[in-house]
Amino acid sequence: MTQAPFHRCMECDEVITNPICTDCLASSMRASLAPTHPRLANKIHSFPLDGQTQCVLCRNPMALCAHCFSKDIYQFLEEKHPQLAKEFLTNFDFDLRRELVMGQI
Repeated sequence: MTQAPFHRCMECDEVITNPICTDCLASSMRASLAPTHPRLANKIHSFPLDGQTQCVLCRNPMALCAHCFSKDIYQFLEEKHPQLAKEFLTNFDFDLRRELVMGQI
């Protein structure tokens, strides 16, 4: 049996096209928010799921796509600070704006 050249996200079942794990994304998100919103930044945590895809930054196994993780963080921020959630999209979009425009989030 041959192994597929791509792997799917455990949440959305789409092919993982931006293989950045939740550890690396959460760290980057915290660093982005910490200067202006340290309390919210400290509430952002990774959600590591082992999978067959390797993160391009740290090489750890992962199974949750950047889009799904970013969507979860966006929704958290939108509840706490709607303006900050909009600013968040400028750095961590991963097709979230398209979903917002189409009304899927």
